[in-house]
Amino acid sequence: MLEIRDLHVRFLNRDREAVAGVTLQIDDGEIVGLVGESGSGKTVTAMSIAGLLPRKQCVFSGDIRLNGKDLLHARRSELRKLHGKEIGVVFQEPMSAMDPLMRVGEQVGEVLRIHTDLDRAERRRRALRAMEDAELQNPEELYDKYPHELSGGMLQRAMIAAATVIEPSLLLLDEPTTALDVTIQAQILELLKKLNAEKGISMLFISHNLNVVRKLCGRVAVMQRGRLVETGETDEVFYHPKHPYTRQLIEAIPSRDRRPEDGAE
Repeated sequence: MLEIRDLHVRFLNRDREAVAGVTLQIDDGEIVGLVGESGSGKTVTAMSIAGLLPRKQCVFSGDIRLNGKDLLHARRSELRKLHGKEIGVVFQEPMSAMDPLMRVGEQVGEVLRIHTDLDRAERRRRALRAMEDAELQNPEELYDKYPHELSGGMLQRAMIAAATVIEPSLLLLDEPTTALDVTIQAQILELLKKLNAEKGISMLFISHNLNVVRKLCGRVAVMQRGRLVETGETDEVFYHPKHPYTRQLIEAIPSRDRRPEDGAE
């Protein structure tokens, strides 16, 4: 489904590559975690997939394909056709990602306006259904509100609704739960599991927190200084890490969150 091969990205004002030879695959319906500390190259990898790299400010090479379509070297016009329709993106800070002057429901349905011929009434109906699928209470009421009138958790659900309203093949999630409290964070993770199970949307979940990734992702890739240092089934990596950096990430998790599940060694 998604194939990244030998991806290299170096910004012109930096000596070190932001991404240095990353190779990663996501299969249909799979949720893969990409974990590492700030500056490890996770977000640049996601930007490369989403077609958001500032191409005049960096040198890049490699290959990224979604269902066989080139993402890394495609023209901007081709990428715009894919963005939103086949690739949805959810950012860490929904308040800064959403237009403060545009009603929430209209933003949820914006991708339908761009990529479909649906009339306004049908776009509204589909947007309301996506908001309901994202477990937003009273979507009819929330549709006409502005972003500042919603809580952080509600805004993140609205962002997820906007990213999935057209049911893309791939959802990129860049630290989507970091700014939320633990209870809301758990609810968002359960929501993502439900959307994956019911709609079959593949996901790349980016986080600095391996414990959060363990609760959602079947497979994980660990990134350090632009390189993938370890990949594997999430529980295997979590309970039997092979790379010293992975062990450091796990050791940073409070011990009460690291207790093996029933049956785990």
